[in-house]
Amino acid sequence: MVEDSSKTEPQLDPLIGRKLDGRYAVLSRLGQGGMGVVYRGRQSHLGRFVAIKVLHEDAAAIPEWRRRFEREAKALSALAHPNVVPVTDFGIDRGLPFLVMELLQGKTLADLIKEGPLPLWRAVDVARQLLRGLAFAHGKGIVHRDLKPANVFLQELPDQADHVRLLDFGMVKFLEGSGSRTLPDQLTRTGVMIGTPAYMSPDQVTGSPADARSDVYAAGAVLFELLAGRRPFVADTYEGCVGAHLTKPVPSLAKVRPGIARAALFQALIERAMAKKPAQRFKDADAMLEVLEQVVARLPASALRRSPVEARRRAAARARLAPASRSRLRRPAIALVTLAAGLAAGAIYWRRHGVKVLDTVTTPAPPPKVLAPPPTPPPKVDPPTPPAPKPQGVAASETPPEPPPPPPPEPEPKANEEAPPPSAARNPWREPVPRVLRPIRDRVNRGGHMSQRALRPVYEFAHQNPGDPRPWLLLGHAYAQLGWLSDSVDRYVHAHGVDSTCRGDPQMLADLLKAAAHPMAGRSAARAIRDIYGGDAIPALTSEIERDASDREAAARLARLRESLGR
Repeated sequence: MVEDSSKTEPQLDPLIGRKLDGRYAVLSRLGQGGMGVVYRGRQSHLGRFVAIKVLHEDAAAIPEWRRRFEREAKALSALAHPNVVPVTDFGIDRGLPFLVMELLQGKTLADLIKEGPLPLWRAVDVARQLLRGLAFAHGKGIVHRDLKPANVFLQELPDQADHVRLLDFGMVKFLEGSGSRTLPDQLTRTGVMIGTPAYMSPDQVTGSPADARSDVYAAGAVLFELLAGRRPFVADTYEGCVGAHLTKPVPSLAKVRPGIARAALFQALIERAMAKKPAQRFKDADAMLEVLEQVVARLPASALRRSPVEARRRAAARARLAPASRSRLRRPAIALVTLAAGLAAGAIYWRRHGVKVLDTVTTPAPPPKVLAPPPTPPPKVDPPTPPAPKPQGVAASETPPEPPPPPPPEPEPKANEEAPPPSAARNPWREPVPRVLRPIRDRVNRGGHMSQRALRPVYEFAHQNPGDPRPWLLLGHAYAQLGWLSDSVDRYVHAHGVDSTCRGDPQMLADLLKAAAHPMAGRSAARAIRDIYGGDAIPALTSEIERDASDREAAARLARLRESLGR
């Protein structure tokens, strides 16, 4: 959410303390934008906290702006995607339109950029997710038209440090041919300029009709800022800013931020996204994401490796996200401290009686046995018994260990490159299924679509049981059913990293093959199939190619993958 720069005191805001439509209590102000104000609220019958966006009262009186606000609610309700903030309800209270969204915890991308230039791996991760959410919207015939870092929200999830959510589709427009017949009138007329100047495409500046390529331009500007740590065009005046977008070329990344890996590749990508003429840009976010993946595949592994500082930050974030897990670890930690204090007191006693003892460093050792009469050499100290493994955390004086980061992206498998031997396979679902996963697994196996809120217990179980691959397998299959194929591949790769034998899951290979045939997710899925299954995937690949024979492009992708695995 955008930070509120208003000087209005909470008690002076007439909406605070009011209950909208008898269902949502308005508690406090979170921020404001061009169309409305966002409040923190509580849903009365469920008792959960939500974010409520209310249209400005003066704008609500204008029928055009009111219809625009209603359109935002309808557009967002159709955008059920991990990288788009979900809208859960919509209503009108005393002539005041409002929509209800999930209350997010985190910060905006604009706030993160203010902290300084991002490491390359983090910038690429944010850009990928941003384009995934935008590509999903473009696939639904919806254009954002006000994409900027302030409308990109970052959450911390158990499996992701910067989970991107796109905000504020208040300026969306249904594209021609999208099938929407409820909004035949074009609320945005030619000659009306809408957007934020620092990220506005030349076509928006001139008031020309905007489409997905306008969002691509803004995405290119955001990517430049992620990599360079500054906006592509900086000016002191509004006229200077829009004039630069109309006439000036994209600045050189290599000069703005020297030392960035493969700067020339990123430069070409951004220059195409920010071309002055719409026809020279990527046709939509999907096409831009495909080229970004090709650039990332050519980056050196060291450029995408997380630093030790980031590892400690992730460990601290996971600790904050699992208070229940910390409470379970508190007693063992206290017990270890108490035991260490007792052993220290015992050591003092034995030293006073002329017996040498070994100083403990991390794990306390039992006190030595004293023989009578006391021997001249120090008594032999038995090796300490290692403590039982803990599911999460360590002693109070240690920093929780960070699991190894996922491997950096690799180039698409080449025909002459030998695939690694696959690991043993087992179906982990043949073991007793935990109670929390059972109903969700049964619903997903029946073909039921699960919302992100409904899948939240799966993430919580995954965090509390880091050695169990089943929650990640379940998330991979659920996301594949929703059509979020890139996210599905990420979850399956994570599951394989937790336990390589989980490749025997009955749905894993089928979902990865579905993703491998997709133009956007195909590259990462092909890499996952090669690394996880190797040549064992060839029979299933052959069957899938026969089923996809009518789709020549999909069949060609799968055929190339089969050829690379067969050599």
